[in-house]
Amino acid sequence: MQYSKYLPFLALILALLTALGFSGAVQAAPSKAPAFSNYMTLDPPLVVNIANERRAQFLQIRAELYVETPQDAEVVTHHMPLIRDRLIMFFGGRAADEVGAVDNREVLRQGALDTVRQALSERAGRPGISGLYFTSFIIQ
Repeated sequence: MQYSKYLPFLALILALLTALGFSGAVQAAPSKAPAFSNYMTLDPPLVVNIANERRAQFLQIRAELYVETPQDAEVVTHHMPLIRDRLIMFFGGRAADEVGAVDNREVLRQGALDTVRQALSERAGRPGISGLYFTSFIIQ
């Protein structure tokens, strides 16, 4: 009978010890930093007006920027508003036949790359990206 008055107290201690034992056994998975990827997505896609006298027309561009180092990725991330602005200014208002011609895509891609590299060189002191690649190029 002596033990019956200590039974709730012993049950509580046993429950706490059990909980502590299980919490120590279950360990959180070690968090791994995401692996560095040289490609940075221009997100959201760029949408610009195309010069067309007959109707409203738009160009939607999805692109990937290629960076060499994690430090360059930080510079690009920091200056993303500048990059987007320069690309909008570069593509916006161009003639529909200029952006629609498949042969001009490489010229436009190289011009966009040069524009971004120049803007980053002026603002950050280095070009930051070594490639710009279209992943989608839609005219509507």
